[in-house]
Amino acid sequence: MKKIIFNLFIFLLFCSCDNKQKTVFVGKIIKPTNDEIQLLKDEELINKISINDDGTFKTYVNLKKDGLYNFFLQPEFQYLIINKGDSLVLRLNSLDFDESLVFTGKGSEKNNYLINLFLQSEIEESFIREKYFSRKLVFRNTIDSLINKKRKELNVFKSNVKINKTTELILENAMILPLLTHIEKYILGNKRLHNDNIIYFDNYRNDINYNIDDLSHFKPYLDYITIKSINQSFGINQGFDYSLNFNLNRLKFIDNNVFNSTIKNKLLRFIAYEYLLEERLLINIDSFIHEFEKISTNTKTNNEIKELYNNIVALQIGKKIPNISLIERSGNIKEIVSIKNSKNIFTFWSYDQNAHQLNLFNKIQLYAKDNLDYNFYLININKDFDKWKFNILNQFPQQNIKNYQTMNFENMSKRMVLNNLNKVIITNNGIIKEIVNITDLELFLKNN
Repeated sequence: MKKIIFNLFIFLLFCSCDNKQKTVFVGKIIKPTNDEIQLLKDEELINKISINDDGTFKTYVNLKKDGLYNFFLQPEFQYLIINKGDSLVLRLNSLDFDESLVFTGKGSEKNNYLINLFLQSEIEESFIREKYFSRKLVFRNTIDSLINKKRKELNVFKSNVKINKTTELILENAMILPLLTHIEKYILGNKRLHNDNIIYFDNYRNDINYNIDDLSHFKPYLDYITIKSINQSFGINQGFDYSLNFNLNRLKFIDNNVFNSTIKNKLLRFIAYEYLLEERLLINIDSFIHEFEKISTNTKTNNEIKELYNNIVALQIGKKIPNISLIERSGNIKEIVSIKNSKNIFTFWSYDQNAHQLNLFNKIQLYAKDNLDYNFYLININKDFDKWKFNILNQFPQQNIKNYQTMNFENMSKRMVLNNLNKVIITNNGIIKEIVNITDLELFLKNN
C-alpha cells in the first residue's frame, strides 16, 4: 500500500512540475466493479478513465469551470468539488463505497468534508425519522440543534482551510439541505396539521433560492425543491391524493418560483414522469399534457413527454400489444405480436435484482401449474445472453412457461411503459385484456 501511495505522489509531483495549472485526478480502487471511471460535469461526460489491473488510474482533467463534478464507477456515483490546479488522489473499496472513500492531495480537504457531510446525513436519517410524529416543538428543536452544530463545524473548517465562494456554497447546501428536506417530510407526514406546520416552520422555509445555477445538477437540491413543491401544492380542503389538480398545482409552483432553465426543466420533467406513470385516466393525462406544454419550453423534454404520452395511449386495454423483438433460447428473433395464443401473461425480470427474480419465479411456477390454459412469458431485460441462457432457464419444467430475452431494453421499456419490473401485461389473441401488478395477478387469475 505504501508503494502505491508513494508512486501516486511521484506522479503528482511530476504533473506539478510539468504544469502547475493542470488539474489531475488519480487514485486506487480496491475490487473495482468496472474497468473504467467516468468523470462528469452537469451530466456531460468529461473523461473516461481506464482502471489498470492493479486498480490504479490517472488522468488530466480538462476543467471547464470550478465547482461540482461527479464520478461514476458503475453502479455507484459520488460528487467531487474540483478547482483548477487541484491534484486529487482518491482511494476507495468498491464493496464499501462511500464509507471507504478518502481523498489526499491538493483539493482533498473540501472533498473529504463533503463526503463526511453525506455520511453524517445517512447516520442521522433514522434518528430524525423517529421524530416525525413528535410534537412540532420537539421536532424543530431537533433540527435547530443539528443545524447549529453543523454550522459551527463548517465555520471551524472555513477558518482552517481556504475555499472559494463556489465551494462554500456547495458545502453549506450539502450541510443544510438534508435537514430542510426532513422538515418538508415532517410537514407531509403530519397531514392533520399540514397548514399549521407550514406556518410554524416558515423560518426555515422562506427565502430559499430555487435558482442556484451551481447546484442545478445537485440531487439534494433538486430533491428538496421537489418535495417543497408537494407541500406547497395541496389545496386547503384538497386532501393528500395525488390528483390531477394537485399535480397541476405543482407545475404552477415550479413555473412561478423556478426561473433557471436547467433546474426548471429537470423539475418539470420529473413531475411529468411521476404523474403520467401513475395516472390511469386518459382524460386526466390529456389535461395534464395541455398545461405542461404551456409551461415547459425545453424541446427535448417536450418531445420525450410526447413520446411517453403516445406509448401510454398505445398501451391501453382493447389495443394490440406494442411490438418488441425478443430473443429465443436458440438465438432466433421472435416478434411479440406474433404470439397470438388465446391467453398470454407477460412478466419482466432482471438477474441483477435477486429478490424480485426469486419472488417472480416462485409465483409464476405456482400460477402456471394451476392455470394451464394460460401461457406465461418471462422476459429478461439484461444484455448477457449466455448468462441468461445457461444459468437461468433450466429451472422451468412447465410447458406453459416460456422464456425470452429482450433485444433492446430501452425500446421495450418505452413501448411497455415499464416503470417497474412488477408490471404484468395480459393479452387475449394479441389484444391487451388487463395490466396489473404482480401482487394482483393471483386475484386476476381467480376471477378469470
